[in-house]
Parts: sequence; C-alpha cells; structure tokens
Amino acid sequence: MFEQSFSTETVRGLTIGYQTFVNSEVRFACRDSRIEIGNRCMIGPRVSFETSTHTLVVEGFHERTEETRLTFHKDICVRDGVWIGAGALILCGVTIGEQSIVAAGSVVTRDVEPGILVGGVPAKMIRRLIA
Repeated sequence: MFEQSFSTETVRGLTIGYQTFVNSEVRFACRDSRIEIGNRCMIGPRVSFETSTHTLVVEGFHERTEETRLTFHKDICVRDGVWIGAGALILCGVTIGEQSIVAAGSVVTRDVEPGILVGGVPAKMIRRLIA
C-alpha cells in the first residue's frame, strides 16, 4: 500500500534492496522524502513507514495556520538484514541498523543500533543479537 497512489511523486523516494520481502498491507508514506530499505530484509504485514510529521503547538492548535502546523519530512533508512515484525510503526528520521529486529507492534521513534532487538511503545532495546 502506498500513500495515495502509485504516482511518480509518491513512489520516487522508495528504494527496496535485493532479496527483500515485503508482506501485505505495508504503507510507504514517502512524499517529499526517502525510504530506503536494504538487502535481505523482511517486512511483516501492516508495517507503516511514516516520513512526515508536524510541530506540536497547543495554543492556537485549532486555527491550523502555518505557524501552528508546520509540517516537515525526514528520511527513513533500513539497513541490510533487518526484520520488522507485523504492525510496527517506523517514524520519520529513523535509521535501523544492520541485522536488527523490530518486534511486532513496536513504535520506532529513534535510531536502532546494528544487531539488537527492540520492542515496545516507544521501542527500546530488549537485547543484543550480535556480540
């Protein structure tokens, strides 16, 4: 599943590496930014890659002027050999290091070091996979 359509504007920022498996109902929201997925990755069903967000301003929020809702975009990078479990949410600006695992249902808000297992909301290191 791609954000809005298969238009050139929507998918031009998406790169998927060699021997990478992408399951069903995966969302790649890469308008005005890039999503780069490495080689030999496994992406579970209903994973969502979200490259845009906005500032949070409580006062004046409902006015929705440019000053209260500044939208910005940041790339997502998934290095080689990563496994992302079902229903995980990968937020903007995140890099997931080589040979890491993201547990199902996790919300990844920060970079993930290579070779570790992360899980939870927000995702935190559970254990090292590579010594």
